[in-house]
Amino acid sequence: MPLLLLLLLLPSPSRPQSVCEVSQVTSQVEVNCDNRGLKAPPPDLPADTAILRLGENPLGTFSTASLLPLTRLAQLHLSQSQLTHLQMDGTLPALETLDVSHNKLRSLPPLGRALPALNTLDASFNELTSLSHSALDGLSQLHELYLRGNKLKTLPPGLLAPTPWLRKLSLADNKLNELPPGLLEGLEELDTLYLQGNWLRTVPKNFFGDLLLPFAFLHSNPWSCDCEILYFTRWLQDNSNNVYLWKEGVDVKAMTPNVESVRCINLANTPVYTYPGKGCPTLGDADIGYDEYEDEDPFTTAGVTRGGGEMWEPGAHRTRLPTLRRGRVPDR
Repeated sequence: MPLLLLLLLLPSPSRPQSVCEVSQVTSQVEVNCDNRGLKAPPPDLPADTAILRLGENPLGTFSTASLLPLTRLAQLHLSQSQLTHLQMDGTLPALETLDVSHNKLRSLPPLGRALPALNTLDASFNELTSLSHSALDGLSQLHELYLRGNKLKTLPPGLLAPTPWLRKLSLADNKLNELPPGLLEGLEELDTLYLQGNWLRTVPKNFFGDLLLPFAFLHSNPWSCDCEILYFTRWLQDNSNNVYLWKEGVDVKAMTPNVESVRCINLANTPVYTYPGKGCPTLGDADIGYDEYEDEDPFTTAGVTRGGGEMWEPGAHRTRLPTLRRGRVPDR
């Protein structure tokens, strides 16, 4: 009799207990399956799941096919899941956030057709060595793209053309040794750019265009101060209040501008914005919005007026007037 009673108290095999935690976040259903030893999503996910966390599981290869019944799925978190391959099967029409950071991905599949509403893509700290020119095709709603801590050496021209509403772009801590001209062209909403920790020696002329860029992180690159860097030097002078030194765990809006963090590797580590360009044929280029100078040192030129309405008088403290640029005014 005691044995029969014990058997009756055991869970019925026809009613398996869910391995995930289900909770309500505002009006959304969140399912947390983090660190459960899963090799695939569990089959009993609620049909109205909006946020799904599958991080810290030994997933290896992951296909979105099993998630297609989740028509309300808005966030998918797959960080630290030993991902080596991501396969997009079918369409997740409501998915806005995809986090595949801290994995072992060497390439990204085409995402646009499968994730037409994607707003945020975090593929930081993977093993990406390159991106195809069509990697972001179809992601017209993308606002945030994080590719920090990969092994990217170059970027294809036109990579960001399909993402005109992009606001935050992180390419930090890669191996980029050059930037394609026009990479930021058309990104009028871009407000934060992370390029620190690469192998960059210069930037192409007119790289920033007339972009309003409130937060730029450009330090920890081997900037080479010679005649080829004069465009970048002038840009730093005109945007000194928008250049910052990255600090882990600190919100960008709490940081203090630090244009001196961008330094020449070949001139005793002096700040790039102070490079005078002595010996260069010109200190500007009409095509990039800066007037040409006859004097070798712009800081001693009498009454020089440059693009943006600034004037330097000999012996006077330099005063820079505001420059009107295209784009929205950020909340600071």
